[in-house]
Amino acid sequence: MNDHELSKLLATQAGELLMGLRKVASSFGDDDSDSTLVALGREVLAKEADNGAHEFLNNQLVTLRPLDSVLSEEGDHHGFRAGATRLWIVDPLDGSSHFANGSQEFAVHIALWDVNSNRQGKLVAAAVDLPAAGKVLTTSDHVGAAVLGEKLETDRPIRVLVSRSRPPEELTRIVEALKTNFPERDVEVIPMGSAGYKVAEIISGEADIYVNTGGFHEWDIAAPMAIAVHYGLVVCDRRGNELVFNKPETFVASAIVSRREFVATLVDCLA
Repeated sequence: MNDHELSKLLATQAGELLMGLRKVASSFGDDDSDSTLVALGREVLAKEADNGAHEFLNNQLVTLRPLDSVLSEEGDHHGFRAGATRLWIVDPLDGSSHFANGSQEFAVHIALWDVNSNRQGKLVAAAVDLPAAGKVLTTSDHVGAAVLGEKLETDRPIRVLVSRSRPPEELTRIVEALKTNFPERDVEVIPMGSAGYKVAEIISGEADIYVNTGGFHEWDIAAPMAIAVHYGLVVCDRRGNELVFNKPETFVASAIVSRREFVATLVDCLA
């Protein structure tokens, strides 16, 4: 089984595990339940789901790729990865609050970083599973011409996806810059959950841009970035530079995922 197949298999299996846990815990959302109990139950559900998916993925990778290192949100963030030549960057459950609240906007992220790769970010394989949406995106997908970062002829607004909890402080400036440079189109801002879910929306043609200037971690963006690049989208930081992975500190200060025609406007606005 090659790395593309493995990332897809494990992401899908972890997604099935998460959906099974949510089904078991569905009684936490009953309308006649005490609100405090519901909130507590959802918090426990999200934590147990995170831990359960992490343990599953970590155990599988240790067994199936024993020479590789693993960086997971729920695991040891330092471990033995300093000298690693191959590193699996994993978010077992991206969008845990959305998962616990019954939303579709969560994902499983799996990406493989290889120090010897010439690919962007040195990410050589990845999968993003959207369990509740019944969709999985991988770096082995056949990519049609419609999603290769080409300009889409459409009358709909330019759709900018942002975090529900932490939208960019520069959001007003971003919207005004897009309206100025693309006066024939309106701009619509849509709060959304997981980064993987956002990238899937752009790939599907339902949105155009995802901007994060508040920062997050490598596991939040590695797999979505690899998928986005595979599908022909542009991924960079707010200054237009490539994202770098397997750093001593896992923090990523900013990221833009966009159709090609909007990138210059975004970088000029944010840099």
